[in-house]
Amino acid sequence: MEKKKNNAIEKAENATVSNSEKKSKKSGKKATNVKKDKKVSASEKRKAAQKLKEQRKEERARIKAEKEKALAEKRVELARIKAHKKAEKEKAKATALREKNRRKAEAKAKRMQIIEERKKRRELLRSEDKKQREERLLKERQQKREAKERKLEIKREERERKARDRQKNKERNRGRGGWIAAVVSLGVATLVLSSVLTFNYLMPSASDNMLDNTYQKSYFDTVEQVDNIDLNLAKAIASDDSQAMQRYLVDAIVNSELAENDIQQLPLQDESKFYTTKLINQIGDYAKYLNNKLINGEELTETDLNGLVNLYRANQTLKNSLQKTTSQMGENYSFSSLMEGKEDDLILSNFNELQNLSVQYPEMIYDGPFSDGQAERTIKGLSGDEIDKDEAVKIFIELFEKYDLTNVQAVGEVNSGDIHAYNVQGEKDGEILYAQITKKGGKLLMFAFSGSCREVKAEKQEAIEVAQNFLLSNGVTDMKPVWINLASNVYTINFAYEQNGVTVYPDLIKVRVCAETKMVIGYEAKSYYTNHTERVIGTATLTQEKAEEKVSSNIEVETARLALVPIGTSSEKLCYEFQGTFDGSTYYVYIDATTGRQVELFKVIESTEGELLI
Repeated sequence: MEKKKNNAIEKAENATVSNSEKKSKKSGKKATNVKKDKKVSASEKRKAAQKLKEQRKEERARIKAEKEKALAEKRVELARIKAHKKAEKEKAKATALREKNRRKAEAKAKRMQIIEERKKRRELLRSEDKKQREERLLKERQQKREAKERKLEIKREERERKARDRQKNKERNRGRGGWIAAVVSLGVATLVLSSVLTFNYLMPSASDNMLDNTYQKSYFDTVEQVDNIDLNLAKAIASDDSQAMQRYLVDAIVNSELAENDIQQLPLQDESKFYTTKLINQIGDYAKYLNNKLINGEELTETDLNGLVNLYRANQTLKNSLQKTTSQMGENYSFSSLMEGKEDDLILSNFNELQNLSVQYPEMIYDGPFSDGQAERTIKGLSGDEIDKDEAVKIFIELFEKYDLTNVQAVGEVNSGDIHAYNVQGEKDGEILYAQITKKGGKLLMFAFSGSCREVKAEKQEAIEVAQNFLLSNGVTDMKPVWINLASNVYTINFAYEQNGVTVYPDLIKVRVCAETKMVIGYEAKSYYTNHTERVIGTATLTQEKAEEKVSSNIEVETARLALVPIGTSSEKLCYEFQGTFDGSTYYVYIDATTGRQVELFKVIESTEGELLI
């Protein structure tokens, strides 16, 4: 028994030892596998790192190749540009050399001509007798007088051109004294349009290179602005948004003003550019008319849009003609040759062809100064029989008796479509006093005289009295000064007709007084004679107190009065005019005396031309 027990215990111990050994062997095998897995993972990481390194190396090589390629292309482009600049420089040098040689040849030819003329003159003087000598001297004196007269004529035309340019700049700054601005602009614009039909455009010698460059710039600026008008009108027609359309219309307005100014700088006779200028003016004016309707919240009618389309198509005709002219021009075209007025000149002939432009689009009838319907307005302020040019000269002499003028003569007529007048001029100290006397009634429509205004010797009130006396001497009464401005030693005074205490702004006359000599040197009454009549002015529905409540509380009102103001060119409206200040600035506010609506507001600003309203 004991032996069996011991055998059993031994078996059990052997089994235990065997199990332990098996577990130990199994554990060792597992540890070996884990170690082997760790070795494999490290190897893969090394391979991945090596691959990434190679990829980065390839990327750097690719970027380097691209940079080298870009640098190579840049070097090629720089070389091309350098070669182009060199070629252009050589071309310019060759052109300059040809021009220099041409001028030298001309100068040499001119010297030879002068030498030849002097030689002929010496031979003539040796052979002439006493009678021939007297005839020669008489002829030379006559030629000197003619040359002096031509010089004076050129100076007069230049002064008138500068006066027109100054007036246009003032019109663009929107006038003097609230509604005075609109009325003066209308009167002067029409006056300028009529005056340019009377005189040729006289300019300095065509040999002046600077002048040729000026004409060239004016022409190409005109082409550019006509292109811009085409673009903005097209956008306005295609737009269905009122705010966007307003932006395009405003741009077209600016383009038309710039184009009109550029065209006027070209030395073309006025009959050659009349209809072109009319179209440009009409585009800007019609754009203003449509823009004002949109600002007032009105919708454009089908007629309004059709009118815009008609002007767009007419402008396209002008644009295409200018492009055709430009393409035919060539490099050697001389813009100074326009002054010669040759009918076969490229630009002149093409502008003459454009005179048929007026029949290619319908008449534009709307409420604006360049409306075709405005030419048919009744002139309310002129009455009496028609006078002839001799009577006009007589009236001129009587009006300017104190000016001590000589060489008084009639120099043509003006027909602006509504007021017909004679042009009369006189001379004093080499300066020309130019005036227009109406055929009907023999009234002074305007006059201009440069004079000498180098300092201020007259006060404002004295200048007003001088101007009022001049008005009375012309038979114009009941006029009230509504605005006075001093600029360049000259007082510009605007007078408006007053009826029963109401200031009638459409009946306006502008008088210019030299602050040094205290003499009237300028006068413009187109607006007055166009509109003046005794009116039936209604009674204001609103009281002044109620109307003043419509003025912003920020403006401190100082004065108030009733005024009849123009709405467009076909109607008038009774308003209260309030003048007040805010933040150191002066304002004019116009309130409808019936509805209480604000009709307009202007702010006084200081400028190089004195005080202006915008």
